Amino acid sequence: MNLTFSQATGPVAPTKGRALDHIGFEVKDLEAFCKKLEAAGVKFDMPYRKIPALGLSIAFLTDPWGTYIELTEGLNRL
Repeated sequence: MNLTFSQATGPVAPTKGRALDHIGFEVKDLEAFCKKLEAAGVKFDMPYRKIPALGLSIAFLTDPWGTYIELTEGLNRL
């Protein structure tokens, strides 16, 4: 996959509920990563939590431009 970032030339709209609802990233040691983001002032839409039945950890946040982001750990094992 290739992600290309560029300067917006007009108003931006949030991604949640649109054709591209969100993007996701698999993160090693997600709990520590989320704590680091929180310490830097990042607010989570859904804070870090474990889903033991799936062997998965997950968190969601929205970046300053409205991109809804899913962070996971363990999804690569499913």
